[in-house]
Amino acid sequence: MQRHSAPKPTRNWWKWGFIALVAVLLVTTVTVGVKALMPTQVPSTAKVTKNTTNINVSLNKKQVNALADYYVNKSLQNSAVKYRFQVTDHALISGSTKVLGANVNFVLLLKPTVLSSGDVQLKAEKLSVGALPVPISFVMGYIAKNYPLPNWVAMDTKQETITLHLTAIGNGKKLSFAAKKIDLSGAGKFVFQARIPKD
Repeated sequence: MQRHSAPKPTRNWWKWGFIALVAVLLVTTVTVGVKALMPTQVPSTAKVTKNTTNINVSLNKKQVNALADYYVNKSLQNSAVKYRFQVTDHALISGSTKVLGANVNFVLLLKPTVLSSGDVQLKAEKLSVGALPVPISFVMGYIAKNYPLPNWVAMDTKQETITLHLTAIGNGKKLSFAAKKIDLSGAGKFVFQARIPKD
């Protein structure tokens, strides 16, 4: 009498492949979320030395946008990431980010305020990310962690603010700036003080 061996159970590779894909997506989403919501370090504002020659410079929106394009493009020279900073009736940051592997365009509208220190604070007011209901703090955190920002730019994702530490640009030893006036109406008027250290 012949004995028939029981057939070996076949593994369902589609099932395990699907479980692996879900696990990868879950780990990626959690990692991006944690990374995006971590606080960024805020640089300390440099002390203004009295031994400087101060010159007031007045710019309009077109000139500010040209300067912003120059500095942003300079910081993005070796980066695949692209974004723009512009002023219209608001200050705005536009670019793209990846959500679960898909490129999603975003526009972040900000309201600028001149601080007593001469720095500028940008308060996030509105976020457009396609049709996705993404919190402003999440996108700001993602930008802070993944976009090459100058070391004098700091983001506070909890307060939804971006601070431009203009007075810290030269670290008290090189040319630095201080904001005096920001007016976004019409052609715009932006008054900055250039602080040139004396030898």
